Amino acid sequence: MKSVFDDAFLHGTFNDLLLIPAALPWVLWVQSKWGWRPPDAYPTSGEIVGHLLVWSVIAEGVMPLLSPRFTADWLDAAAYAVGAGMAAGFWMNAKRRP
Repeated sequence: MKSVFDDAFLHGTFNDLLLIPAALPWVLWVQSKWGWRPPDAYPTSGEIVGHLLVWSVIAEGVMPLLSPRFTADWLDAAAYAVGAGMAAGFWMNAKRRP
């Protein structure tokens, strides 16, 4: 089946940019339900960076060792960082700014 878009950015990088902004709210919500963090607290920069590091190590370091279906590409980790900084850091903390 032919893909609708042939753009490499949409196939390889766009979803990596969205990983942290899409996953972090759910992870933080679960952590607040388990009592590990205050409910409805804004994510701290340490939480954002911590999740960025954990996801990068798992997705680009561990998974390629466990299965040949995964490829280690550290440019993906750079895309995670851009997504974490731009979306998670800026958008999630937008109400905190004056």
